[in-house]
Amino acid sequence: MYVKPNSELWSGRVDEKDGLLGLRWHQKVEFLDYPYEAKSGVCLLGFECDEGVRLNQGRVGAKEGADELKKGLGSFAWHQDGLKLYDCGKIVFEDSLDKSHKELALHVEKILKNSHFPIIIGGGHEVAYGSFMGLFNALENKNEIAVLNFDAHFDLRVEEFATSGTPFNQIASTCKEAGVDFNYMVLGISKSANTKALFKRADELSVEYILDSEMNYNNLKNLYKKLDDFLKKKRAVFISIDCDVFNSFEVPSVSAVASRGMDIALGYEILNRLFTKYRKKIKLLDIAEFSPRYDINDIGKKHISRLIYDMVELLNQ
Repeated sequence: MYVKPNSELWSGRVDEKDGLLGLRWHQKVEFLDYPYEAKSGVCLLGFECDEGVRLNQGRVGAKEGADELKKGLGSFAWHQDGLKLYDCGKIVFEDSLDKSHKELALHVEKILKNSHFPIIIGGGHEVAYGSFMGLFNALENKNEIAVLNFDAHFDLRVEEFATSGTPFNQIASTCKEAGVDFNYMVLGISKSANTKALFKRADELSVEYILDSEMNYNNLKNLYKKLDDFLKKKRAVFISIDCDVFNSFEVPSVSAVASRGMDIALGYEILNRLFTKYRKKIKLLDIAEFSPRYDINDIGKKHISRLIYDMVELLNQ
């Protein structure tokens, strides 16, 4: 079910004496409904769903993430001159994941075809399949899509039904049915959180991955080389970020807390390089698994809101 944007989510400090120089995001955001016909900009679309988390035996609460993160963005200072920022509402789960995936895909496709850049805010990581299908349906050449996932988990589970643990296996199946390559790379994989069966599945699908123990500043040169080798021949890049990839002391509010994570600042450095080098190829971002009910003093909310802010800033370079 599609729900129009809610202006009450956007509030914050007002510095009237500073005029246009004192504006904040809550004063600049515009509200754009389906079918998203307006001047091209960055579209924030929520995905209010954690049914996939429940089915994957995780702790639920991520469905509250999109609205809470929009609230967290409101007070940020506005430095994005020349950019249009839109709140495009949200897709709310009802009845089945299959139905919600199809509806999300429809909206992502429409946003892309109207020359906007979509940032999809979940919700559980089941969001990734709907996000991908929107991009897949929008592109004429479907054989050159690179899927880059920041995640402690492969999310390649083989199940009879969709969950937050199956989205990239669903993407692999879609690619196979369409006769196109499945190009998937994961940054931050935890050996302790993925069984041998999942590593075997990743190997069978020729998935490239970098372990969480390798996600450090000393390894950046090697990491960048692997990213370049993976991305150089691709024309479209979909970046998905599962908040459980980050250190638990930085983002404690996730569906499945990682026992070891990467620095969120390192995540920004990698994203900065990706946008600097591959901006024209990057078509879509989504972010998943932020679960406000498990937050501590809004620590996770502040970190993930700032990460979204940083990504919008990178889009405006």
